[in-house]
Amino acid sequence: MSEIDYCSIYDIRFLVRKNIYLTPTLMRSLEAVIALKRATADDVAKYTKRPRTIESRYLAQLNKIGIIGKVREGRRIYYLEAVSALKDYVEKLGYEQLNVEQIAHQISIPADIARIVLEMIKTGRA
Repeated sequence: MSEIDYCSIYDIRFLVRKNIYLTPTLMRSLEAVIALKRATADDVAKYTKRPRTIESRYLAQLNKIGIIGKVREGRRIYYLEAVSALKDYVEKLGYEQLNVEQIAHQISIPADIARIVLEMIKTGRA
C-alpha cells in the first residue's frame, strides 16, 4: 500500500507509518486545529477548554512533528490544518507555479508531507 492510499495525513495508518504517535492530549489539540482550520493558541484553548500556555506547547509539538503548519503574521502565530492550507496555495497559485519546498517552508511543514497532500489534492482525495 502506498502512502497515497491513505484517506488523509491524519489517518492513523499514515501517522504510524511515519513513526508519529500522538498522545490523547496532542490528539485533542490536533482535532481542534482540524476543526478550526486556522487558529491561534487562544482559539484552540477556547475550543479545548485548556489553558493557552498548555495549548501553545502542544501546538508547537504538533508543528515540530510536522502535521500542522505554522505562520507568523505580525505578533500572532497561526496554526494551520495542513490540507486546507495547501489547498489555499493551490487555488492561489495553480499547479503550474507550485514550488512544494518553498510552500512547505512558508507554512512550516515537512516537504515530504506537503508532496503527499498535494498529490492527494491533485487526485481529488483530499
